[in-house]
Amino acid sequence: METTERTRDIFERIAAYPQPPLIPLPEPGDLESLKEAGINTDSRLARLILQTTAAVTGFSAFQKQLPERLEEILRRTDVRGANLFAPVIVATLALTDDPRHPTQLQRAATLILGARSLYADLISGRLPPDQHRGQPLEMGQYPNFFSTSLIVENRKARLFKSAATSHITVIARGRFFSLKVWDQGRAVSVAQLTRALAGIQQLTRAAPPGKHGPGLLTSAQHPAQVRIFTQLEQHPVNRESLLALRHSFLTLCLDSDTAPASAAEAARFAQSANQSNRWHHSSLQLVVFGNARACVLCNFNAWLDGNTMMRGAAEIQRRAIALPLENAAEQSGDELAQPVELRWQINPAFFAQAQRDLQSVHVEEQATFEISGIGRSFFTAHQTPAVPAFVAALALAARRLGGAPGKVTQFLTLTKYRCMDVTRVMVTTPEVERFVEAADRGRAGHAEARPLLYAAIRSQEEKCRRARQKLSIQHLRVLFIQSRNTPLRRLGAMLGTILMRRLLALFGLSDADETEILISHPEIYPEVPVVGRPGIRLPYVSQFGLHYQILEDRIVITLMPGVKCRVSNQQFIAELEGSLKEIQALISGTDQAAPAIAQTSDHPV
Repeated sequence: METTERTRDIFERIAAYPQPPLIPLPEPGDLESLKEAGINTDSRLARLILQTTAAVTGFSAFQKQLPERLEEILRRTDVRGANLFAPVIVATLALTDDPRHPTQLQRAATLILGARSLYADLISGRLPPDQHRGQPLEMGQYPNFFSTSLIVENRKARLFKSAATSHITVIARGRFFSLKVWDQGRAVSVAQLTRALAGIQQLTRAAPPGKHGPGLLTSAQHPAQVRIFTQLEQHPVNRESLLALRHSFLTLCLDSDTAPASAAEAARFAQSANQSNRWHHSSLQLVVFGNARACVLCNFNAWLDGNTMMRGAAEIQRRAIALPLENAAEQSGDELAQPVELRWQINPAFFAQAQRDLQSVHVEEQATFEISGIGRSFFTAHQTPAVPAFVAALALAARRLGGAPGKVTQFLTLTKYRCMDVTRVMVTTPEVERFVEAADRGRAGHAEARPLLYAAIRSQEEKCRRARQKLSIQHLRVLFIQSRNTPLRRLGAMLGTILMRRLLALFGLSDADETEILISHPEIYPEVPVVGRPGIRLPYVSQFGLHYQILEDRIVITLMPGVKCRVSNQQFIAELEGSLKEIQALISGTDQAAPAIAQTSDHPV
C-alpha cells in the first residue's frame, strides 16, 4: 500500500477544470465591512480599539500583504481547525432505495464502485463542473471525498490526504478490515466485491465482537480524542491499524442487524446509533443496512460543504444503480485479496469517555419532518423568493416560542470564487424584526403587514448579495490567525482578537456573537431525500440548527436542538408550520399586487 501524503492543499487543483476568479478583499479600514460584522463603526472608541489591536497583533501588515498571497493562503489554510467531535460535525445524507431490490452486500458493492466511478471521472475532468448562471464554480473540494481523513499527529488534529487508492476500510459489528479492491487499474465486478464483503460478514458472524469497537472513540469530544489517539499511537499494534485507516480510499459500514423503515429513520440510525460501527475520521462513509437502505456520512471538517456533499452523494447513487446486479455466485474474475483485520489494544476507560461525550449531545426525539401544502411551486407562482420567506417564518416562530425574533444565521456558498467555501450571514435584519413584531401582534392579516413582509424579504436578499461580493472581515481574521507560521504567533493573534471582541462587547460596540438559529439549504437532488444530523444536539447554537429543503410541494426539515434548548422538536415544528401558513396566506392575499423582488439564488448552501 502506498503510504505517502498526496497534498497539503485544502482545495486541490484539477487541471481539467477552469479556475473561478479570486474573491475581492475588503480594503484596510473598510467601515462597511466592519459594520456588516456587527461593529458600531460610528463610535470613535470602536475604531480606536480596532486600529490598536490590528497594529499590535500584526493584522494590519497581514492585510496589506494579503493580495499577493491570497490564493496560496486560501488554498492551504484550514480555517475550520480539524475539530474531531464528530456527532456535531459529520452530516448524514440518506439515499433513495435501489429500485432493483438488491441484497445488502450487492447494494454495498454497487455504492463502492459508484464512488470509484465518481473518483475516476473527477480526476480525469469528465465530471461536468458545478456552474451558476453559466459560470464555473470551485471544484477543489471534490477530491476530499477520497483517501481523505482527519488524523492526530504530534498531539494535534489535522487533515490528511493520502496518495493511496487501492484499499477500503470495511466495518462490521465493530470490527475493522482493510480490503484491497483495486490493483494496477484492474477492473472489479459487483460479484467479486460482493463475495469479498460476504467473507468479511461471515467472519464477524462466526466470532461476535466485544461490547465496543474502536469507531466509538471517534465520537468523543475533541480534547478527549487528541489525548486518546496520541496514546493509541504509542502502541505498535494500534499504530499499524491507524496507518491503514489514514490510507483508506473510503469507509464502508455494514449495519446488518438494522432495517430502517424509511429514509428518515435510516438517517437517524446512521448519524446517532451504532457508533462502534463508524470511523468518523474518514471523510466519506457508506452505511448500508440489513435491508439494503443506505446513507452517506460526510465529514464537514474534512472540507466537504453542503452542496459538495449533496452532489457527491447523488453522483454515487446514480452510478451505483446503473451498475448491473451480478449474482455473487457468478465467477466473474479472480477473487480479491483476503481482507486484513485491524487489531487494537485500547484502554476501556477511553470507551467510557466517548460514551459520556456522545450522550451529552444525544437526543431521543423525532428529528426529520415534512410540512406539506407549501413549497417552491407556491413561491414561484407568487414571484416570491422561497428562502427569505422561510426565514421570516422561522423568526416569527422563534418569537412566539421565546419572546424575541430568532437571530437566524444562514450559510451561503461562495464557490463562485477560487478556493472559497461558505460564509455565514445573520439574516434577521431590522426589517425582519419589524415584520415579526407586527405579525406577532395579530396584524399579519392586515394590509399593512404585507409590505412589511416583502421589505423583510428584500432586506435579506440585499444582505446576502453584499456578503457574496467580498471576503468578510470575520473570515479574514480567522485566516490571519490560522496562517501564522508558529504556535506562539498564532496564540498572540488569537488572544489579540479575543481581547478586541471583549472590549467591543464591554462597551456595547458590537453585536453578541451567540448563534441562536443556524440554517442550511443545500442544493436539492432527488437521490438524497434527507440531510442533516438527526438525533444530535448542537453545542454551537442556543436554539436550533436546521437543514431544510424547499421542494415543489413541501418542505423537508431536519432539526437539531441546542444542548441547552428546552423546546421540543415537535413543538418548534408545529409553531413553524403555523407561521408558514400565515405567511402563505399573506403572500396569496388579493388586496394588492406582490411587490417586485429581484430573484437571486434560492439555494444558499
